[in-house]
Amino acid sequence: MENEFTQMLKEGFILFIKNDKIDTELPPKFGKITLHFQEGKLTYLEKTETKK
Repeated sequence: MENEFTQMLKEGFILFIKNDKIDTELPPKFGKITLHFQEGKLTYLEKTETKK
């Protein structure tokens, strides 16, 4: 399992925990990802992509 996560990080994925579950998100080629927290817990992920 650890090797899977290491490989995903090398491929550029973002790993985060939400609702006691490890989740992944591939960042956009051009844009941003914002993680929003409330009371120390991740509430939602906002992904903005810009097309060039």
